[in-house]
Amino acid sequence: MELKEKQYKVKICGTASIRDALMADKEGADYLGVLVDVPYSRRTNTIKQAAEIVQVVNIPVVTLLSDKSEEEIQDIVNKLHPFAVHILRGGLPQMISNLKNKLTCQVWPTVYLPAKGQGKADINTVKRSMREFEKVGADLIVIDTVVIAKDGSKGSFGGTGKTADWDAGKELVKAVNIPVFLAGGINPDNVKDAVRKVDPYGVDLASGVEKTKCNRDPEKVKRLMQEVRKASKLSADLVTHKPESTRQLAAEIGRLIFPGSLIALCGNLGSGKTVFAQGLAQGLDVDAIVTSPTFVIINEYEGRIPFYHIDTYRLDSSDEMMELGYEEYFYGGGLTAIEWAQKIEDLLPEEYLKVELKVVGESDREISLIPYGSKYVELVKSIEYIES
Repeated sequence: MELKEKQYKVKICGTASIRDALMADKEGADYLGVLVDVPYSRRTNTIKQAAEIVQVVNIPVVTLLSDKSEEEIQDIVNKLHPFAVHILRGGLPQMISNLKNKLTCQVWPTVYLPAKGQGKADINTVKRSMREFEKVGADLIVIDTVVIAKDGSKGSFGGTGKTADWDAGKELVKAVNIPVFLAGGINPDNVKDAVRKVDPYGVDLASGVEKTKCNRDPEKVKRLMQEVRKASKLSADLVTHKPESTRQLAAEIGRLIFPGSLIALCGNLGSGKTVFAQGLAQGLDVDAIVTSPTFVIINEYEGRIPFYHIDTYRLDSSDEMMELGYEEYFYGGGLTAIEWAQKIEDLLPEEYLKVELKVVGESDREISLIPYGSKYVELVKSIEYIES
């Protein structure tokens, strides 16, 4: 089966010096972010300073603006000629539409999620905003974090070093058909987890690669790029047109699978996770009838190798899975298949096979096989599947 590689893009933002611009360029960042006349940010530049930075780099430059009129934005773009203009605040859909008609560069609006611990976002409202931006021609959307002051009087929009709810971010990335960047609290230590969980087009960060504000750390920049490259996503994608075909694909994987393996089944209700698990059991020569263990959490079956079928739907946290002694299954000598694996993603090992299932028609299921680790890469490559 053919694997396609997805390389996540990196935008290093908050560039306030030529030195820092050249550093990002040298280490292979895909975009350079330069704030212009953003009074609430210490990383801001004058138009003259920004122009000097733009001239020294070879990578695309994104100009970040906030609370500007269409005329002010157009004037700055005409002077700097950036690859894109990233609107931090004040970019309503009508403005984005007007800018798309006036500018020759790309236009990137921003939506915000509250920082962790500051309440839940109204996901449906954010989705509507994103779809409106997509409808009026936005080229890309940035999801960033807003931190509300303790007295509730104002918020810090971006550049806070705080993460938001990445589960919400993952849902938002899938809400539109244009690229989405994830920003907010990303650094070399967590970037791999961020892209694995959210699967954005790319990441956008500033403080995560700084020694001090406006002073970039070369070692952090280098390590960030290394971690992003390591997190590049390989996947084999296909569509099955009936449950029997989904089961057939899974049975082929079950026949090829090796002892000590783990398969994470991710998807919404009715997407085919249990059908896939039944196919795995078939490939393992399990004689018993396999049903979803929603209420008992774990079912164990005897086959060519032991088959552990886990359903985490009713778990409230990873702590409950830890109480069940998950290591015995995850690191044993059988095959562990986990339905709703996205709920315990922090417990998954470094190497496993992720199977994402999505409803795309009454009987049609879009299936992505995403291997993490060389053993699983070879497994996916060896699958010979033709829908019958």
